[in-house]
Amino acid sequence: MNNNNSILLVDPNFDPNAAIQCNLLLKITADSLCYVIVNTQNKRIEVLYDRQNFQDHKHELLGLLHADPYLRLSFNSVKVCSYTINAISIPNDFYNDGLLDTYAPYFTELEHYSSNVNTISIPSQQHKTIFLFPQVIEDAMNKYWPEAKKFEQTAPFLSNSKYQPGFQLIIDFTAGSFFAMLNSNGELIFQNFFLTEDAEEFTYYLLLIFKQLQLDPSQIDVLISGIINEGDLQQQVLQKYFKSVIWNTASAEVLDNSILEDMPAHYYTSLLALQLCE
Repeated sequence: MNNNNSILLVDPNFDPNAAIQCNLLLKITADSLCYVIVNTQNKRIEVLYDRQNFQDHKHELLGLLHADPYLRLSFNSVKVCSYTINAISIPNDFYNDGLLDTYAPYFTELEHYSSNVNTISIPSQQHKTIFLFPQVIEDAMNKYWPEAKKFEQTAPFLSNSKYQPGFQLIIDFTAGSFFAMLNSNGELIFQNFFLTEDAEEFTYYLLLIFKQLQLDPSQIDVLISGIINEGDLQQQVLQKYFKSVIWNTASAEVLDNSILEDMPAHYYTSLLALQLCE
């Protein structure tokens, strides 16, 4: 990484003039931004960019996007996944397109969020999710990719997950935060993201989740991905409380990710899983 906590990897054979046959997958968390450019013909990752410790989206996001020559290319399609505090999952049996306005009172901090209500459903799930994007991210999409498909933070994990009986906790890390998603018998029952400064804060929020949900950590399997390394304190905390902690790695069968061969296989699992979202 360079001095602004970013990394850029480019396949030496990548031809920017042929980007129209590529897909852009972009993921924005509360404190990071990363993307890959994927060739649709050979399913090969051509470009990867990752910026950690990136929180001032309001003042820096548009400038960062404008300054990146790869993001100004013409793509076959664009998918954007963003963090949001305004996401509501509604069981299919109760969902009605005509009643979306009735959920508006459950959205918060509306001065920072777009008024455009988005909906998404995952084939493996028995619910639909309605969500709002932060206004600054909505503005960026309208400026650069008005036709992009929008996804909230659970979509890549749910699209990439396989049915598992019992409870399963999925945790995805950035350099300064973590996203937690809890499934029960394959169905989403909890999700949230937390900004943390150290392993002590991580432990506090982790135990708070289980206290509020009245769950026994010893009965739960954990999948971890993102910016975390073998032996990190966060991994040690998880191994202390949970019966099974395994790395949630990206499948090489979905994309040719050889450009990432010198990096841990779990770093960009959620980003690459955007390829599975529809």
